[in-house]
Amino acid sequence: MLINDEVKAVLSHESSAALVTVGVDGPHLVATWNSYIEVLSDDTFAFPAGGMNHTQANIAKGSHVEMIIGSRDESGKGMGFRMAGRADFQVGTPVHEHLKERFPWCRAAVLVKFEEVEKVLG
Repeated sequence: MLINDEVKAVLSHESSAALVTVGVDGPHLVATWNSYIEVLSDDTFAFPAGGMNHTQANIAKGSHVEMIIGSRDESGKGMGFRMAGRADFQVGTPVHEHLKERFPWCRAAVLVKFEEVEKVLG
């Protein structure tokens, strides 16, 4: 199981989550909020895309993705993870429709299937 209880605990506290792709111009960085991320399975996240056009183009050309998530709990204890895998942008799927209910501005669902997860903080 790549997305374990520690990863879910990080997502339960608000912070930003960064996603990196690589294209012909080099690395490209975007971010979302932990509270926007939904765990679909033990290796897959989904979150809404409002923009992320450059990211989508990089993924369409085969870019892997790396993601950093982290947060602090009420006591101030922090934890973070570096995660790597593949992503897909979906439009008109059940996941996209579900995210649009929460986020009307969601033009696509970003699904990230992780191949590796490494604890880097905590």
